[in-house]
Formats: sequence, structure tokens, C-alpha cells
Amino acid sequence: MTMNLTIQGRGVNINQRFEQYVRNKIERLDRYLPGIEDARLHVSRESAKPESLKSVELTVRRRRTLLRVEERDSDMFAAFDSVLDKMYHRVARYKGRAMDRKHVGYIEDIDFEVAEPVPVQAPPAEKPQLVRVKTFEVVRMSNEEAVEQMELLSHDFYVFRDEDNGKMQVAYRRKSGGYGILRPEN
Repeated sequence: MTMNLTIQGRGVNINQRFEQYVRNKIERLDRYLPGIEDARLHVSRESAKPESLKSVELTVRRRRTLLRVEERDSDMFAAFDSVLDKMYHRVARYKGRAMDRKHVGYIEDIDFEVAEPVPVQAPPAEKPQLVRVKTFEVVRMSNEEAVEQMELLSHDFYVFRDEDNGKMQVAYRRKSGGYGILRPEN
């Protein structure tokens, strides 16, 4: 299976040199996280000034999991390098959690056994994310999977369908710590 890569720009000219640079770097990601179905890179300029900050967002989809990171810099290449570094950390965290669950018999992912270890030094300091309004697919999953997906997306809540009864639910992060699940009565 080959990874589908989409590069989009809004208010930014995506030249061939940048596109080739991104493709070369993103293709290596599959060595550390086999089975990536598609990757999307979205680059946008925050203002009309020539040296304004560029926002670079990378979203990777693997089976039922989305990993997303974002970074801003005046140099598009530097922003992409920062995003890729953050993605390596996110992949390492995801693989660590998946391997922990595997040891207790929760999942079985043979791809992780053949994958190379992620080349990361120390975890980056997490920055608060902006709240967004997006359209998304609602997937059936367990409460634990929903909380994990919420963490991987760096969101404060996550909407999903209960894997047992198919009803909509919302996992959320509590201000006092921990997580909660909202279940509608009807």
C-alpha cells in the first residue's frame, strides 16, 4: 500500500522545490509508522505581508487513527521541518501507547514490530491549540479509543459512536483532571 500525499496552499505559492522537499521527507515517515494511508499538508499565510507567518499543518491517517500537528514560522521550510519533528514525537507517543495496550492483549499490530524506532530525542513542549470547526467522519469505537484519538488530535473533546450500541457520544477532558463521556438519553 502506498501513501497518498496531498499538499495544499492557501495564500501561499507551493513551488516545485518545496513540494519535492516535502515528498522526500514525508515518504520516510512510513518507515517509522507503517500502514499510513494518506498524509495531507496544508500551508497558509496568516497575513498579506511578504514575511508573514506561514502556518503548516500535517495530518496523517492510518487505519482509524488521525495524527495532526501544526507549526508557524516565517520560513515555509523551517515550519515544515518543525511540523515533521513534532509528528515524529506524536508517532513515538502513539506507538508507545499502542505497544502498551498490546502487552495487555488489547490490540495486535504486526506493523509496529517491523517498524524502525522513531528518531526522537526529547518530547517537545506542547503548545495550546486553537479551537476549530471542522467536518469529520463519526466512527464506531470504544471509550478508550475515543480518549486516545482525542489526545492524538490535541483536542479537548471528541465525538464518536459507541462501538456497542452505535449511539453518538462525546469524550471530553475535565478541567479538574481526567476524562468524561457524555451520553445522550435518547
